[in-house]
Amino acid sequence: MKAAEIQSTKGFTAESSELKESRPYPPCRAACPVHTDVQAYVADVAEGRYTDAFEVIRSVNPIASACSLICHHPCEQQCRRCGVDEPLGVRHLKRFALEQATDYRRSKRHAVAQTKGKSVAIIGSGPAGLTAANDLADLGYKVTIFEKNPTLGGMLSAAIPAYRLPRVTLQEDIDDVLSKGVEAKTNCEIGKDVTLAELSSKYNAVLIATGLSLSRSLNIPGVDSPGVLLALPFLSDAAYERKVDLGKKTLVIGGGNVAIDVARTAKRLGAENVEMVCLESEEEMPAWSWEVDEAVEEGIKIHYRWGPKAVKASNGKAEGLEVVKVTSVFDESGRFSPKFDQNETMLIEADTIIIAIGQMSDFSFLKDSAVKVDERGRLVWSQATQMSSAPGVFVSGEVVTGPGSAIAAASTGHRVATAIDLYLSGKNIEAALVSDRKDKINEMPKDIIQKLAVQPRGKVAHIEPDARCTSFIQFEAGYDEYTALREARRCRSCGAGAVVNQDKCVACLTCLRVCPYDAPIVTNKAEISPDRCQACGLCVPACPCQAITMVGYDVNAIRNSMPSIIGDKGAEPVIVAFMCSHYAAEKGASLSSNVRKVRVHCTSRVDVHDMLSAFEYGADGAFIVFCGSDDCRYREVYPRVKMRTELAKKMLGATGMDPDRLAYFRTGGEAGSDWVKAIEDMAAKLKEMGK
Repeated sequence: MKAAEIQSTKGFTAESSELKESRPYPPCRAACPVHTDVQAYVADVAEGRYTDAFEVIRSVNPIASACSLICHHPCEQQCRRCGVDEPLGVRHLKRFALEQATDYRRSKRHAVAQTKGKSVAIIGSGPAGLTAANDLADLGYKVTIFEKNPTLGGMLSAAIPAYRLPRVTLQEDIDDVLSKGVEAKTNCEIGKDVTLAELSSKYNAVLIATGLSLSRSLNIPGVDSPGVLLALPFLSDAAYERKVDLGKKTLVIGGGNVAIDVARTAKRLGAENVEMVCLESEEEMPAWSWEVDEAVEEGIKIHYRWGPKAVKASNGKAEGLEVVKVTSVFDESGRFSPKFDQNETMLIEADTIIIAIGQMSDFSFLKDSAVKVDERGRLVWSQATQMSSAPGVFVSGEVVTGPGSAIAAASTGHRVATAIDLYLSGKNIEAALVSDRKDKINEMPKDIIQKLAVQPRGKVAHIEPDARCTSFIQFEAGYDEYTALREARRCRSCGAGAVVNQDKCVACLTCLRVCPYDAPIVTNKAEISPDRCQACGLCVPACPCQAITMVGYDVNAIRNSMPSIIGDKGAEPVIVAFMCSHYAAEKGASLSSNVRKVRVHCTSRVDVHDMLSAFEYGADGAFIVFCGSDDCRYREVYPRVKMRTELAKKMLGATGMDPDRLAYFRTGGEAGSDWVKAIEDMAAKLKEMGK
């Protein structure tokens, strides 16, 4: 029989949720293009609620599994832990949560009723198209996707190498969308198999989300020589396992992420020597730094600050690229304007040259349609309505925004789905389609950073470079449960801290006295800035006027629940265990059923009155377990928790009860290894005393 338990760390009241959404976002959430509530799902992972974490993630991100592997994680780049040690491993935690919830995820798939009586055609099934299809299906529309490739996913499927994004992982996202009743027609090319005009006449609205499906080439001598390839056709051939003939020496032109993918793919296809050449310096290179590092680890040589001048061919076959020295890439205003020193050139030998200098859209299917393209080859559209020049034909994703990330494209999918719904509902799109930009809290102040303990970031393993270059197997391992739990618990809960009700505050200084981080600033009234507060919760129960509230924390919850916590008493002594929902809860799982567990965000949130209420409602003993180990993010609050418990013991003694009926333990430090045994000893002692 398991111990009785109450979980007071999960479940926001309506008032609490309103408070949360009214406050500036933590930087991680603000940085995410779809504003994933990172803090919420990381908290779920930290406490082992993996299906809850999945629900938070999937509620805003229909391509969550893909993002868990390929996202450039702007959330991590904005993490306020960067000033302390290293950012939280958000992407790895997302992957872990999704993998743990796989069975639950599949069980949740079901068709959505098509209640609107209207239909939408979506051209393209990349991040924008899939996201729009997901949202429109949820809204009750009949949705049909048209995809020219054999598989859904757009460039996620047809270009991103499987060592980064295994197809089975991407398929989880696709199956989520299709399960809602979305129809998909693959190998269907608009303009050949069906025209845009035919779609417009058959469907109530059409969405163009075709992305950037063509590779840009170079206007240099010899570029048409055999052995010169374009990036996207090359990656597509590799993705669909079509035969690709590479020579011994492959040279990739370009410095972006696609160029890195091309180089690493060529290595895996058997090219003995792979090199890259780019205009930029190592610091200017647009590819993500970690992908560049991984490519270099795999033996790919990069020539920085050289520009392509001419392809050299012999006997009708490319044999190398003549390059010219780059003196600068950008002008004084930061615009792309490369300058060269024509007196400094060199020849890089290669029998295969792959051009990866950028992508563009294929608008051939728009010929003779009402959708206009301007003189620069760009779609004519309204950002305010997401509509093209043709009524009822909408646009979304990189086809209009230009190159970007998968998650950024997904965010436009959400926006265009809303626009289409407004349009088909007869509402004014421009008036209702508002910006989703959110305010965020500021960087962590230096005086706060100095008070925080360093906690190393959890690492993931990679297959060794020599081994991983022999196949397209996924080279990055995910977190195991031990690492994931500890990594999630590094989160500082930025922005979820204390709020002072100015009408109740009497400037008594109590909050300032108890705060180990000196977060409150008290003048005529106390103020606790979200920039400074670490959300430990010490101040909330300490405030004599109950002027302080906190997101997801009801100061009266424990006392109000105590009768049900105690429940029916049997022959064994009833002991109430107040424990941190992180480390203490892990070890406390083995406690016997007469121990009534109260899991809290941190035991700093357990007040003296909470401790005494256990005895008021009939408990024979109680204890506080504080996770004072090096892994604890709130280890700084331990002295205050200890003082609070000592006060409760004195008050218990003043009533005539044995103060030793109340004890406290740490999960780390002196008593860290035997606190469960100490609790068992307490139970035995209470039994000897006749409770």
